[in-house]
Amino acid sequence: MMDFYIKQIIIHQFTPNDTELIFADAPVVITPRIDDYFRKKLSKVFSEDAKRGSFSDDNVFMSHLTENLMTSSVAIAQLWKEEFVISEDQKTNDLIFIQFDRDGIEHFAFLRVALKESFAHIGDSSDTPIKVTQNNLPSAAQTPDEALVINRQNNHYYLIEKRIKHNGSFANYFSENLLQVEPEQSVKKSIKMVEKTAQKIAENFNQDDFAFQSKMKSAIFKNLDEEQELSPEKLADQLFDDNLTARLSFVDELKESIPNSIKVSDIDSSRQIKKLESQKLSLSNGIELIVPNNVYQDAESVEFIQNDDGTYSILIKNIQDIQNK
Repeated sequence: MMDFYIKQIIIHQFTPNDTELIFADAPVVITPRIDDYFRKKLSKVFSEDAKRGSFSDDNVFMSHLTENLMTSSVAIAQLWKEEFVISEDQKTNDLIFIQFDRDGIEHFAFLRVALKESFAHIGDSSDTPIKVTQNNLPSAAQTPDEALVINRQNNHYYLIEKRIKHNGSFANYFSENLLQVEPEQSVKKSIKMVEKTAQKIAENFNQDDFAFQSKMKSAIFKNLDEEQELSPEKLADQLFDDNLTARLSFVDELKESIPNSIKVSDIDSSRQIKKLESQKLSLSNGIELIVPNNVYQDAESVEFIQNDDGTYSILIKNIQDIQNK
């Protein structure tokens, strides 16, 4: 569980009508509900969706980040506007700057949150009690539209970004133009790439069947849950233990996009782990099975039998109780 201590919040606003910034003249008064809202928002950045990396000592963006949050926020908001203003899809956005500690280490956060129209029950009028209100913040559970969090001790960053459309093409303006960095791809995207590459290698060596898919899912789950990282080399040994050529091909395919182990100890990877904790099998006769990994790998609980005619039988053993849900 991540421990956040919010010290200061400053909120500026971007309006699309005149593409201007409305600057706050003071930090937000942090009430318990505001503190809770923004701690939940921050937790969404430390997720499998975040791209990660570290700023170099000579990075231009970092030169605008000083000890004074108000001064830094104004400078960064202006830099952001210069890059964002070309976007073809503009809405009113709150630009939220937060100084906070995570597990005792100081961090800086810049969140872009698009505001919304919403129906609200206002007043006692019986004929029009429901009105449309402007500039409503989304729920605390919703991930910020864009976010940058920087560890002020080591300049490591977490980035949630969206591409903007300009002149018919899309660009990652946040990382490429504003930050001028090349972040690692997100854990979520990396896992998908690992799965896709493993399947491709298995197909090349005629190993791609449901048994391999299950083996792959179990291996990724175990590494994430127990080791808190995914190593292409370790996965190669686990998935293609009897084929040296396949192991080397798997690592080589991933080398460019995933040169090092994918670490998840600093983020909340629970959603990815939950997706992988059970095997979901869809059978040709319409039956669907959800089998937890620990049961799937236990020969005393479930057995997969390949018949002489090429079909499969599944034997489920030692069932004490059956419930209809």
